[in-house]
Amino acid sequence: MRKRGELRHLFTDWRELAREYVIVVLGVLTALIAQEWVQSIEWRDKVSAAVSDMDQELSNGDGPQALVRLAMHQCLADRLQALRETVNSGNRETVKQQIARISLPLRTYNSFAREAASSSDIAAHMPRHTMYEYRVVYSLMPELDDVHRKELEDLAELRSLPASGGPLSQQEKHVALAAVENLMLDNDRMKRASAFTLRHMRDLEIGVNRPQLQRNLADVPVYGNCLTSHIGQMVDLSPPPNAR
Repeated sequence: MRKRGELRHLFTDWRELAREYVIVVLGVLTALIAQEWVQSIEWRDKVSAAVSDMDQELSNGDGPQALVRLAMHQCLADRLQALRETVNSGNRETVKQQIARISLPLRTYNSFAREAASSSDIAAHMPRHTMYEYRVVYSLMPELDDVHRKELEDLAELRSLPASGGPLSQQEKHVALAAVENLMLDNDRMKRASAFTLRHMRDLEIGVNRPQLQRNLADVPVYGNCLTSHIGQMVDLSPPPNAR
């Protein structure tokens, strides 16, 4: 009888132990699942905020700038071609007049929102396709920024040509022509990079903010109707501002 009682007590102890073990395991699993669920919501909110920041950066900043530069391409190319011919003629007064008709908007092409998403590991929690599309659309921002800085330096070189002194000397022609050629090459690079950016913005259904576009246009009034007519021809590259 004593042994039977000991066995019954031992069995009860094991049953209690098993019950407590199951309770502990279920509690831990429940806590882990709840923690995973909360983290999932937090990451989803962070991803949503990061996507919104990138959309705003592209729609309000890089996109309008790219659209204006794409529209500017032919206007600027025509004036640079005319300037090249005038420089060869050596007429200083006409050269200075044509240089005054060349203007570039002072711009920076930013990737702050994309960099913030990458540095905070948010990009790693985005759907793979979404992460890839944003990486593509931002890929040429450094090039746009670098080329724009270079062309500003070339324009400064042109504007440094003295206003007086008679016909251009051979050295002055050489300096001016070098700056013009560089500007023509830079203008073509800006066109290609801007078109690429706008196409991929369209793929992401990110529209160009129209008020920001108008502000960018207002910064280069020297091109007048030439610029606005080219903008009108490229409406298909600029989705409606509320596309997303």
